[in-house]
Amino acid sequence: MQQLALWLSVAFVSQTNLTILKARNHSRLVATAVALVGLFVVDLALTRTLGITLFPYYWIPVVLAASFATPRQVGWFTSVAIVLTVVWSLQAPQATTLELLLRLAGLIGMAWVSMHLAHDLQAKERCNRELKEHYQLLAENAPDVVLSSDRDGRIAWISPSVRQLLGHDSRHLHGRSIDALLLEADRGQLDQAIGRVLQGNSSTSELRFLAADGGSRWVSMALRPVLGTDGEVLGMVGSWRDIQREVEARQAEERTKAALASSEERLRLTMENASTGIALLDATGQFLSINPTGCGLLNRDGVGLEGLTWQAFSPETDQARESPLMEELLSGRRPSYRLRKRINQRAGSSIWVDCSVSCSRHADGSMAFVIAQFNDVTEMVQAEAALATSEERYRLLAENSSDVVLLIQDGVISWISPSLTCMLGWKPEEWVGHSLSRFIPADEQPALERDLDTLAAGRTVVSRLQALAHDHSHRWLEWHASPHRDLDGRLNGIVGSFRTVDQEVAAERELARRACTDELTGLVNRHEALEQIAAIAGRVLRQGDATAVLFCDLDNFKEINDTFGHLAGDELLRTVATRIRMGLRSGDMAARIGGDELMVVLQGVRCLSNAVTIAEKLRRAVAEPIITSAGYLSITLSIGVTLAQPDENPDEIISRADRAMYRAKQTGRNQVLAFTEQTDAATDRNASWQPVL
Repeated sequence: MQQLALWLSVAFVSQTNLTILKARNHSRLVATAVALVGLFVVDLALTRTLGITLFPYYWIPVVLAASFATPRQVGWFTSVAIVLTVVWSLQAPQATTLELLLRLAGLIGMAWVSMHLAHDLQAKERCNRELKEHYQLLAENAPDVVLSSDRDGRIAWISPSVRQLLGHDSRHLHGRSIDALLLEADRGQLDQAIGRVLQGNSSTSELRFLAADGGSRWVSMALRPVLGTDGEVLGMVGSWRDIQREVEARQAEERTKAALASSEERLRLTMENASTGIALLDATGQFLSINPTGCGLLNRDGVGLEGLTWQAFSPETDQARESPLMEELLSGRRPSYRLRKRINQRAGSSIWVDCSVSCSRHADGSMAFVIAQFNDVTEMVQAEAALATSEERYRLLAENSSDVVLLIQDGVISWISPSLTCMLGWKPEEWVGHSLSRFIPADEQPALERDLDTLAAGRTVVSRLQALAHDHSHRWLEWHASPHRDLDGRLNGIVGSFRTVDQEVAAERELARRACTDELTGLVNRHEALEQIAAIAGRVLRQGDATAVLFCDLDNFKEINDTFGHLAGDELLRTVATRIRMGLRSGDMAARIGGDELMVVLQGVRCLSNAVTIAEKLRRAVAEPIITSAGYLSITLSIGVTLAQPDENPDEIISRADRAMYRAKQTGRNQVLAFTEQTDAATDRNASWQPVL
């Protein structure tokens, strides 16, 4: 019976132990107190009824409390156990003082052990907690992102530092797949990395992750497998490290290397294919390298230059000129120099070269090598010599030529030939130092400016201008001018020549006058008249102004020629033309367009009736008797009048005036008839007059 009670006590304590281990700390304290009270009650009941004592098991709850309680809490349980033991000794009928003391001694001993164990356990828990907090703090604040995932790459936990790396909230990434955060092009690389991890191997790869702002960042991802007890891969742990700057730096370095290689290749091709000779020299002038063009100019190959110096290819006179320049270059007193010298080739021949020599230096200022670039200018030197001879000849020609030759530089005349005195009366020194415009009349200045602009644009000018002679008269000049260039091809002024053409201008003006006037009457001829009518018709007239055309025909002029002869007829026609011209205003025009057909153009008339009034005035003036070699003769005019419309064809204008004139002849001659729709409808003439343009 006593054994059964003991086993029941052990079962009760075991069940209480399981309850304590499963419960939280607060619940564990309550369960321990309940276990103490329960054992007390069981012990008291067993002692009173059966005489069985549970002393060997009475301290078990106190010892169990050491697994979760603090030393102070174990002390409280010990105090409760002592109080219950004292109460038991007072309630149990068979309890003796020795049993009480033994129980108290056992409880105190077990309590000391329990408190010691509780202290050690509390220290370990505190250490574990601090260690956990430490690692959690490291994980949450480390610059690298730490994460764990399952076998398929779904994130189970990720450190908050992912916000700093990619801008994502770590809470929103739980359960998401890693490949959803990658660029599409890098997902295949992630699958390969996960495949290596599932085989039990670690993997490191560089991937582009999508940031929260829509951009992407380069990240180094390291993954390691999480293995079970049987070696099976349960999941993965890994870290993400920002390598954006490293990748950019690496890419920049690769681009730099590629650019450097490309630059070196371009430099090599440039040197090998340059049309200029390029040689690299050391401080003594020995050849370090030379391109094929340079070998051709020196008439040597690369092997043939061994042991030779740059200076050795020039005559002694040229070496003496170049040596001081080379010394200044090597000492740093001169960055470069340029000179023209001779190069001795094989078989005693030589060429002239224009060489430019500079020095390449290291960062510390020490000399690296000398660069010599040289071109064959033999033909140029020969041309310059020939040019100098030619210039001397031209100078003699210019000084002794009948035409005036001048040179303009910086806007002023720098030289002019002595023939100026014979031509315009000026002495050359009176023109030198002054601009050409000073000797050109004011009304010719715009034309001179146009010529100077043309010359400044690099083109040649041939034109005529009036110039002031020394006696203040105006003389017509024909001048030929071209841009003057220096040896480098730059514009350096104007060179020109001029001669007087007063007689030619007068003759040309007379020819021009004859070309546009009728020789008999002095009026404008038909061709000129038609051109002026076309120009007038195309103008935009002011409101209230109009242009009228008068078509005039001498009545019975043929009978006068037949009766009195053509001489009298010509005299009559000249007088008629003079009277018509004198009856017009300065802006009007009178023209002879046929044998006895005249035409008048009136500009600025108010209306058709105004034009008719002027036509009537002309008709009356012509009707007065005219003195001729055959005596006094009379002649009358039939005049047709019409108004010109804007942009109208000249043929249509003249045709209307002609029809009106024809109608005037039909209805009695010696009258003025204006063109209207009625007069046009009344005539049966089919006008087909077509002027020759």
